[in-house]
Amino acid sequence: MAPKILVTFALRPEGLSFERKLTRRAIKHGLTVGQLGGREIAVFPLGVGVRNKEGFRSAVGELNPEFVVNSGFAGAVRTLLEPGDFVLASDCSTPELSTRLLTNGLFEAQGRFASVDEVADAAIKERINLQGDVVAVDMESAQMAALCADLAVPCLSAKMISDRYDESIPDLFLGRAARRIEDLTDAIWFASRMLVLRSNLADRLVVLIRSLSGENQEFRSSGVRSYRSSGVRTGPRSHPTQ
Repeated sequence: MAPKILVTFALRPEGLSFERKLTRRAIKHGLTVGQLGGREIAVFPLGVGVRNKEGFRSAVGELNPEFVVNSGFAGAVRTLLEPGDFVLASDCSTPELSTRLLTNGLFEAQGRFASVDEVADAAIKERINLQGDVVAVDMESAQMAALCADLAVPCLSAKMISDRYDESIPDLFLGRAARRIEDLTDAIWFASRMLVLRSNLADRLVVLIRSLSGENQEFRSSGVRSYRSSGVRTGPRSHPTQ
């Protein structure tokens, strides 16, 4: 059996479409395990903000993976990024891994991720953008880089943009009550968007893992459903969360 690869998401629903790409799937000790092109893959939900650090440490100890792929979704800080863009967190990735992927057209952007303690609304992302040299924001990548360094396992963080720099995620997705009718319609549109993005993320991750495993993979956008051509509305331009 080839060395194992551990793939992490903040929440299991983010990775369900990817799990369905695996053959011989099974649940073992809280991990979804399966195979992808002859490689053994394990999928672990970290919890938002890497709440389950001890569970991750245990998974690494049990599996002894060749490397970790930390994925899921991030908010755009760079103004040109759109939902569906796949972005490499270069500051949170082991250079040995990231350099294998920079010539296959897999990423729309690469750069530094800012780490936050709560979901960033449009106003927060605008303030972060003023700092310069930040492409996206999330709650896990920096912590995962530190954890993997402590465990001496290579790690690559690559996330798909879920919300533009001038968008806020609808309140209903954050567990808050709807305050107006627009909150309900925004939530419906955002849910439609995420259904498409989760499928696209799974397709990108398949190419990423096969490329890191030594297969000669080149990403071709025609092989992945395009979010921008899916007919899904991009959503409101600005909804700062109060």
